[in-house]
Parts: sequence; structure tokens; C-alpha cells
Amino acid sequence: MDADLQSPHASCAGSQTSNPTCVLCSLTNSSDAQVNCITTYIAESIGNVSLQEICTQVSKNLLEYCHIHESTRHIYVHITQHMTDQRVVLVNILRDLVDLATTTRKSCVMTCEETGAEAIDTKGLMAYLKTVDQITSIYKMESMKCAGKKET
Repeated sequence: MDADLQSPHASCAGSQTSNPTCVLCSLTNSSDAQVNCITTYIAESIGNVSLQEICTQVSKNLLEYCHIHESTRHIYVHITQHMTDQRVVLVNILRDLVDLATTTRKSCVMTCEETGAEAIDTKGLMAYLKTVDQITSIYKMESMKCAGKKET
């Protein structure tokens, strides 16, 4: 994890709330440096680190530096449903599209139960190709080019 995210800070005070029941939303747009480090860590890591690992790291840092206990499940919901940072939203959409592409690819091939012969379902194939096209479009976006690069 980023060294900046691990630097201790006392207050971790929040200001604006996007979702009143979400702890991380209540901390969003804070002037608190530690909270900003956590938000930056999420946005910069989303394309390179597993979502589960990000949730685990954020949970540990909230507890250690902000004295806030938040479950990884609630952090996951915040990242996937509440955050509006462009990189985060695009990576979440990309993950959904990859899952959809996998499902539609599997449904493209039909097997005859009697003969075992395989045939391509044209509608399924078209849905798959459109999904792949959307995935490719997201990867070509400038903000995704930055999201995938690791700084050295």
C-alpha cells in the first residue's frame, strides 16, 4: 500500500455526505489528509489491485488511523455503488462488462442434445461482440490509460 496512506493522522473528520448511512461517504470531501489519502489510494489502486485487497487495506487504515471500524463489505459497497471518481466508476463498469462477456460467450454456442453438434447462436454472438466492443472502448479512454499504469 502507498506509504502516504500509512502515515498517522489524528482527526479523520468528515464533512459532506453522499449516502447518510455510509461511513466513507460521510468522510468524502473532507479536509482531513488521512481521509484524502484513503480516497486517493482507492482511485489509484482500483485498476491494479484486487477489490478485496483494497477493501481490506481501507478497513485496516480506517481502524488504525481514524479509529473507525468499517467492514470490508460496507467498503466494497461504497467503492462499487457510491464513489463517483471517473477511474473507479469505469473500472467497476469494466468488471461488470467482463463478467457479462464471459456469460454471453458461453451462451453463444448451443449443443444439440441428440447429436452433440454445436451451433452458434447469432443473437448471443452479437451481444458478446457488442460487449467486447464496449470493453475495448473503455480501455481506450484516457482516464483508463492512467488507471492502469503503476508509478515507479
